[in-house]
Amino acid sequence: PLEEQHFFKQVMTFNPVFYRRYVDDTFALFTDRDHVDPFLAFINSVEPSIQFDVEHETNNTLSFLDINVSRVSNRLYPDISTRIKPTDRGLFYNFDSFVPSSFKNNLMSTLIFRVYNIASSYSIFHDNLQTLKTKFIKNGFPGFSFDAATNHFLSKQYERNDNIISTVKQKRVVIVLPYLGPLSVILRRKIAGLVNKFYPTADFKVIFQSGYSLRRMFSYKDKIPKKCLGGVVYYTHCEKCGP
Repeated sequence: PLEEQHFFKQVMTFNPVFYRRYVDDTFALFTDRDHVDPFLAFINSVEPSIQFDVEHETNNTLSFLDINVSRVSNRLYPDISTRIKPTDRGLFYNFDSFVPSSFKNNLMSTLIFRVYNIASSYSIFHDNLQTLKTKFIKNGFPGFSFDAATNHFLSKQYERNDNIISTVKQKRVVIVLPYLGPLSVILRRKIAGLVNKFYPTADFKVIFQSGYSLRRMFSYKDKIPKKCLGGVVYYTHCEKCGP
């Protein structure tokens, strides 16, 4: 890596005591604020085509990717919470959108999982969870639906796992069906029941996709014949001059 080649092997008074990078975002800690500018000038001098800028902490808080890292006095470890970017408008698809209910449940569980894994304490997790719940309510999701998704997620985190090992290798079976509303959910339940009854060793999954739309049924643009296309290599056979 570029860091190891140029400045981690060199002993400099302004080197950071902690340094992490993800793609083009870096997070660095220094023993003295005066070390930031010399270090920035140094790394910008290494490669002219790669230039960095710097963001200082504000109110003891520094953002990195999708998290906020906050210093706490008289404590070794910081508080870590979910970051909400200024450009975030809190928009998801509406609860009344014509999509499978599993999509809505998976959206809630995914974002609950994200908040849970970022939070460094349960109090932070609770605060971030309430913020997330408010977003879902603004998108038409019932509050009890979000609470149920939260309870389901937390139950999975702390439920007893007996580690039951199956001696029969399951075969993955996946079918794709168009989503037609509640009828598709009923059909999936019936097919899954039949598969579990007569083929219990199958790992059966049903994936819904959006049904046919006018855009898929009709071409909105006339197709150009191949002979009229540009950038096409033609093959011409000439009896006198060869192919």
